[in-house]
Amino acid sequence: MKALSIEAPNGTVSGIETGDGPPLVLLAGLGSTFRIWGNLPAILGRDFRVIAVDNRGVGGSTDGGPFTFAGAAEDLAAVLEELDVDRAALLGASMGGVIALHAAISHPAQFDRLAIASSAPQLTTYGRRMLEIFQDLLLYGPPERAGAALMTLAFSPSFHEKYGGFVNDAQKLYGPNEADVPGTLLQIDHMLRGWDLREWLPSVEQPSLVLYGDHDPVVSPDETKELAAGLPNAELVKVPGAAHSVLAEGGESILQTVVGFLAR
Repeated sequence: MKALSIEAPNGTVSGIETGDGPPLVLLAGLGSTFRIWGNLPAILGRDFRVIAVDNRGVGGSTDGGPFTFAGAAEDLAAVLEELDVDRAALLGASMGGVIALHAAISHPAQFDRLAIASSAPQLTTYGRRMLEIFQDLLLYGPPERAGAALMTLAFSPSFHEKYGGFVNDAQKLYGPNEADVPGTLLQIDHMLRGWDLREWLPSVEQPSLVLYGDHDPVVSPDETKELAAGLPNAELVKVPGAAHSVLAEGGESILQTVVGFLAR
């Protein structure tokens, strides 16, 4: 596994690279660094050249301007150019899925497939309230409590009971670290300004796999279904009983679905 540090239009982008095969970029969610993926890069590295980056404001990507979706797409395009990658697949979770869509819309020639988990095509009233909850947790409580609260929403009650150790490990991977709190708040601030990609979705011609948990309390399943309906070449996959972290809760079955789709 190799560390990355690349100068991009909006500042340094840090992350890791591992594996060999078709290029695949992992895009994490709100406040997360590449560490949130745990051992997934190593697993996917058996089939792909995996690139996992820290979003602007957290981890090693804290210099430069504040986070924006457009800026994240610009930075991603620059990272691929620096790494001599002509075209890559994208796997984005939650906020990372929205970044993936912005990248596919603004730089369509650089991306050939999209896998998007638990993401929304627009900021809804419900989504705004959820972001404000995260904002308050970070402003008025210790960061570790924000991480604990997010785990409550990320995994279903039954998953907590069966795999409590996994949830505890995920909380440690998420953080957010105290140093990442200012950048995470800036991410929230940008997201609270709103986004609406619905009119642009028909232009995303890349084959897309859209995953959702039918018990997701963070992004409504109806929002993710609307996202899939707007993409002209999308497959929609429900992860029964899952909450927000469908890639984890779906286990080996969903992993094989994602790998099979990305390898086509």
